[in-house]
Amino acid sequence: MPWFVDTPFSVSARRLRSFQGNAPALLLVETTNSLLKYVRLGQIDLDQVLVGMGALNVAITEFVPDAALLPSATKLAAGNNHKIYDCLYLALALERNEPLATADKRLAVLANSLSIQTELIEPAS
Repeated sequence: MPWFVDTPFSVSARRLRSFQGNAPALLLVETTNSLLKYVRLGQIDLDQVLVGMGALNVAITEFVPDAALLPSATKLAAGNNHKIYDCLYLALALERNEPLATADKRLAVLANSLSIQTELIEPAS
């Protein structure tokens, strides 16, 4: 989302724009929901949301069906007392041996404890 709307995380997030990777299908819903918040605040218009969704479809090589990740994600969530939504991303990273990019420090700590290469997106100082 910081790729499409200026936030304190935008500078850090934009470094990753050339990165091509995979993501749970949930990312489409999460990103759209976040962008619609900015529409309601009058900071962007609906056309910008649609452009953002198109850019996300270019950046993500494959949107992996959440149902395929759910068994592994459920075990991770239960075993680590963590949200299932986040564990979809962890399950994908583990199954594909791929890095994880996140602005969520708690998720980054958990990913590191699972030996997942992690890129923490931090706000500009």
